[in-house]
This record gives sequence, C-alpha cells and structure tokens, in this order.
Amino acid sequence: MTRKTDNWQEALDLLVKGNENFYMGATQHPERGRETLFAQYVQQFPFAAILSCADSRVVPELLFDVGIGDLFTCRIAGTALSDAVIGSLEFAVEGLGVSLLVVMGHENCGAFRACIEKEGHANVRGISWQLTPVIEECKNQGITEPGELLRESIILNAKKVARQLRSLGPILGPRVTNGKLKIIPAYHSLLTGKVVFFDPVD
Repeated sequence: MTRKTDNWQEALDLLVKGNENFYMGATQHPERGRETLFAQYVQQFPFAAILSCADSRVVPELLFDVGIGDLFTCRIAGTALSDAVIGSLEFAVEGLGVSLLVVMGHENCGAFRACIEKEGHANVRGISWQLTPVIEECKNQGITEPGELLRESIILNAKKVARQLRSLGPILGPRVTNGKLKIIPAYHSLLTGKVVFFDPVD
C-alpha cells in the first residue's frame, strides 16, 4: 500500500523523514517488491511529484526511502523545463491529485558545470539557453569563485523553475493560489545525501 496523502505538509514530512533515513544510513526500503507493483496495476497513488536532474547519482526513490508508486518523478539534465515536463507535472497534479511538487537541484551538476567551464557545452546546448542566464545572474551578484558559482547557480535555478511552475495556468498556478498545491525548491548534496528544502513559492 502506498502512502497517499492530500496534505502537502504530510507529504513533505514523509520526504524529510525518508531523506533522513537515507543520509543517516538507516533506510527501510519500503514496498519495492513485485507484490507492490502488481497491486498498483490499475491505478497509481503518488503522494508527491519530484522534478530533478537526469544525473545517474540522483534517484529520488532512494534519496527519500520510498517505495514503488510513492513518487511521480520527472528527470531532465539541469532540472530544466520543457513543454513535456510541464505537461507531465500537470498530469501529476490534476490527474493524480498530487499536492506537493519539489524542484530539486543537486551538487556538482554536470550540465551546469559544462555551461560554466565552456567544456562540452555543445552536449547541453538544448538546455544551455535556460542554464546560462541563471549563471550570469549569479555572476552579477558578485559570485565568481567556481565552486560557489556552481552551487549557487544550481540553487537559484531550482528556485527559478519553482517560480516559473507556480506562474503557469490553468492547472499549477491556480492550485497554488487556492492552497491545494505547494511547490518547493530543494538542493541535494551528493556528498552527504541530505536534501535541503527551501521556502515554498507563493
């Protein structure tokens, strides 16, 4: 049985607790067997949606110590937006009743690093137009040290994407306004495994 909840705070509490299990080395690996999968053959009941990077080291189900069917995940390099990503998240909210949407960047993101270092830039040209302005915004704030620039750009991007999603109609924005949805940016440390959640976008 999945842990479906219509309350965004309860959903966030589940993510926080699951992540604590992960970074403390006390994971419970709940409900990941074939029986769980078969039980959800007809319908799924995720309690949260996660937009994160496609990086192979970032696996939301592991980071939050949840089982099959608990999370509706969209993964794309750089945690960038596209029409397909937006449509997928709208489906999670409208079609599946998800009340919490987390936009999660992560430490040492290769897409951002490529844009900063100008190496392998062509490999991410499909999303660099979204990432480069974020990097330049951080530079304009006086952030120039490479490590800090990388980290702050990733965090700023998560917050920016969260705000962009909040502004979208006719599904996401109105549900934030009426209190049925919370969109929260977050940052995942590869070194510690901990996920830091920032304030929800208003």
